[in-house]
Amino acid sequence: MNKKIQLEIIWWTITALVIVLVMFPIWSEVGTEFRYHNSNIWAVFIFMVFTRLLFVLRHTYIAKHSLIKIIFVLMSIPLFIYFMDSINEFQTFVDENGDTALLYQYSDKVADLTKYIRYEYLFFAVASMITVAMVPFRMILSLWRTRNRGTV
Repeated sequence: MNKKIQLEIIWWTITALVIVLVMFPIWSEVGTEFRYHNSNIWAVFIFMVFTRLLFVLRHTYIAKHSLIKIIFVLMSIPLFIYFMDSINEFQTFVDENGDTALLYQYSDKVADLTKYIRYEYLFFAVASMITVAMVPFRMILSLWRTRNRGTV
């Protein structure tokens, strides 16, 4: 098996594992009824994938594919807007309704969970927004290097 394919399988497995580990406390208490469940998973997923592209692009499958790099550059604009909007919506909801409104049922048992949800969601959403903003520059640099130097 090709080493790049093996690395892709390893990285996708690590990404899935991180998503499960981050979301497990929420899933164990409230399941998927959490209001920001899908955007939270997307934030973790995009953060993991785009961080990998920033730092180990030359070891990925797309290292020599210019069209895919251009797609990542173009995809960054709507993703940045999506995460900016989701952070704004989340923060507005928490400011207006309080941390306790994040969960449908509230008790002393889940008091710490609301704090975890707030910090975890904001961390991954902001980190995703930052990596999404940085990836176009990395892809353009890689396109230039591929065209002019033959490297990634």
